[in-house]
Amino acid sequence: MIIIGERVNATRKRIRDAIQQKDTETIKDEIGMQDSAGAHYIDLNAGTGSGEIQQEKDDLCWLIDIALKCTEKNLVLDSASPEILKHAAAHLNNRRPWMLNSIKGDLSNQSMEIIELASKHQVPLIALAMDKDGIPPESGKRLAICEAILGEVEKRGLPEKLIFFDPLVIPISTDTNQALVTFQTIQRINELFPQAKTTMGRSNLSHGLKKRFLLNGAFLTTAICFGLSSAICDPVQKSIQKSVVMGNLLAGKDKFCRKYSRAIRQGLFDEEER
Repeated sequence: MIIIGERVNATRKRIRDAIQQKDTETIKDEIGMQDSAGAHYIDLNAGTGSGEIQQEKDDLCWLIDIALKCTEKNLVLDSASPEILKHAAAHLNNRRPWMLNSIKGDLSNQSMEIIELASKHQVPLIALAMDKDGIPPESGKRLAICEAILGEVEKRGLPEKLIFFDPLVIPISTDTNQALVTFQTIQRINELFPQAKTTMGRSNLSHGLKKRFLLNGAFLTTAICFGLSSAICDPVQKSIQKSVVMGNLLAGKDKFCRKYSRAIRQGLFDEEER
């Protein structure tokens, strides 16, 4: 299970303030916590909402420099702007394995530029199963979007094995079938595109409901059982750590239950989160 740590994201007020104030210690703490919690990738997003392209370029490079000094983990360059991603990629200069986040299935000019950037460097690319009309409510339409994306990336020299498809999820408060639709989409992606990987966030599932951590945890555990290979999440949260351990166990990925038993010994399941 590949964990992509999501905490260094400028949509969070703590991170936005740290970026604007150039508070290096706060960023180091956020990265360090995720590193210690077992993240395999650290996502870096510098989009503070200022709308200033040059500022976001500078800020993302600043985040990269901090990450290179305080962790050995792989990095995710996260922006919707190909101009910003190209600048960040040049600054990183392959000093660390990295990934791009992300493109949509609308295959707009922006998405095509990001695909070409991923192909140039032969790095993994996160692809969202949505188009200009948003997230389709049906699994079949999401799969069709994934197929169209795969066709374009392969034309441009990026192999299937470097694609991380995000099947996405619509809040179950608006449609109680949507968790199952996402599970089915994950399963079918694995069947149709066996070399590709799947990834997703999970908090959108429980939007508008109480006790969200319970739903999010159960959702992640079940998604792993359906074949989810990666999660974009906060690895510091105990509920996520529990969900990953239980998901790997129930999916048959924990030989002799060793990781589950180790987690029990280490006290992971001793306290319930609220």
